[in-house]
Amino acid sequence: MGFLSATSSIVRLHAKPPKKIDRDAIAAAVAEGRFRDQDDFGMPKAEAFGWVAMHDPLVTEFDASDLFFQQYLVVGFRFDSRAVPAKLAWMERRRAEAARKAELNLERIGRNIKREIKDDVESTLLARALPNPKLFECAWNLETETVYFTGKLKKAREAFSTLFRETFGVMPTPMIPYLAAERVGVPDTVVELVRDVEPCRLVPEATGIRANGEAADLQQAEL
Repeated sequence: MGFLSATSSIVRLHAKPPKKIDRDAIAAAVAEGRFRDQDDFGMPKAEAFGWVAMHDPLVTEFDASDLFFQQYLVVGFRFDSRAVPAKLAWMERRRAEAARKAELNLERIGRNIKREIKDDVESTLLARALPNPKLFECAWNLETETVYFTGKLKKAREAFSTLFRETFGVMPTPMIPYLAAERVGVPDTVVELVRDVEPCRLVPEATGIRANGEAADLQQAEL
């Protein structure tokens, strides 16, 4: 689901770029936040995310020419998640606990040993679990200060915002009405009025459709 797809969900955010754009420094920062699927100890993560090349999610090396197109900074974002079925984890814990009891010749094992077994089982199963990768795209218009992100998945969007702040030094904020009002410089009194607006329904209840549907059902039943 990218910018050139036939259909795509695009979220708009606001982020003010630095006054002086050092392209080489930005490319180095993006490379620092590149996608890694393992932690510092070489173990797979339950959730892994990072920057990838826009044209190829397997490319994680960048220079300025890969990222900048006229007034845009464009980069791909990859978000992987791994999950262990709860029932499988429970059965493997029981198996490991039984083996530990036999090894120690005990009828019961303590809480600390159970915790150790649980951690070992979860890390082992997590290493075997296949990742579920999701790919997104980001385009930052450095002139209009608008960020376009191709995805609405909450966890991925939160991870993207965190990495964006760590990489570029600014937190992207959603372009919702009262934040947009602040950004365009309207008076504070107007901003407060926008914030105080209560949610309302813009279309009437579909009572007519429900009634027509019920009438159609009755007619079919009579036939």
